[in-house]
Amino acid sequence: MTLSPSQFGYPRALYDPNYVPPKLLHRTKELKSLLNIFQSSLNPGDLFDINVYIHGIRGIGKTVFAKYFIELLKANFEEKFIPIHLNLTIKNPNENLRLIVELYSQSISNKFTYLKNSKELWSYFHFLRNKSNIPLILIFDNVDYFNQPLYERFIRYSKDLKISTIATSQISPRSWKNKSDVLTEYLDFPLKLDIYSPSALLDILSQRISIAFPVELDHEILQYIVDIVTQFDNYRPSTCITVLKTIYHQLISGNDINPTLIRESSYPLLEFPYQGDLDCLLQLDDSLIELLYYPFLEKIALYFKNGKNIYVSYKELFRIYRIACDELLLPYNQNQFEKFIEKLVFDGFLYPSQFNANTNENRFFIIIDPFRLLEYLEIKFSEDLD
Repeated sequence: MTLSPSQFGYPRALYDPNYVPPKLLHRTKELKSLLNIFQSSLNPGDLFDINVYIHGIRGIGKTVFAKYFIELLKANFEEKFIPIHLNLTIKNPNENLRLIVELYSQSISNKFTYLKNSKELWSYFHFLRNKSNIPLILIFDNVDYFNQPLYERFIRYSKDLKISTIATSQISPRSWKNKSDVLTEYLDFPLKLDIYSPSALLDILSQRISIAFPVELDHEILQYIVDIVTQFDNYRPSTCITVLKTIYHQLISGNDINPTLIRESSYPLLEFPYQGDLDCLLQLDDSLIELLYYPFLEKIALYFKNGKNIYVSYKELFRIYRIACDELLLPYNQNQFEKFIEKLVFDGFLYPSQFNANTNENRFFIIIDPFRLLEYLEIKFSEDLD
């Protein structure tokens, strides 16, 4: 039976760009540091303004971090303050300035008069801020080179305007083009969000699934997603969530989740080291290696052709190697086997997993479609026979 979305978990956790998880995992240290600073700055007896700059690679969770922090601040700070969140990339700088003034005017129940001129907008914003003592926090999402002047303008005059700012950006403060002294002088707290560890990424994935799906997914499937993203997309949680959207569609349609689905849903999102032709991966010049390499690779493809096999262990690889040797009446050679594994990893047929089995034995996964690989090897065998 096909399930409807209403019967199936809480899809907003996957699809709503404004969704904030109930708990932000593995950012406790960063949140505590920021919370300590803002609790001091918002203390009624010692009000002061602060400019925070959160930076890190694309998709690492800067926007979610900023939104979660504001919710945390509301829960920990009983006195009133006004947060205004704005994605600067949606509109041009002048339109963003108008929107900020309009949103702030509405937040203090002041009728907004449309002003097109930026100088008039700026003067009006000054006027509004002088009428209120309520702390204001501006959250600027996606600060980049294009909107840098507007952002610099706000942090330059943040003390006069009595505002605090929280900016998110992919750009390190040291990497700005045409760098002025504004960032150096007025930034109070630059905060870099580092990439997650594989285990942390797995926790984030498990959390979203527990919210969005009423069913548990196979743990190895989740590890497989994390392994792929870790290998090819720099540990980005946003890519993991995008893969989950594909899984969600399959589940509500009554389809099984398997490694083939994970691979196919990952192809459009990641940059793999090969595209299309497998010839570039099979450049062999040693006749003895070539004699055994193709049969060995074929048996690995057959192993993964079974949709239940997501990983292959070192022990299982050696068993496959022995079968290939027996069929060709060749002796086993541990050193040769190690070279095969090194070559398979180097060529991009196998990738080591970040997650070991319970026995701490190394495991490997594949990205190449095993069916496609088998077809290719069959053609290659035929050419060699000719």
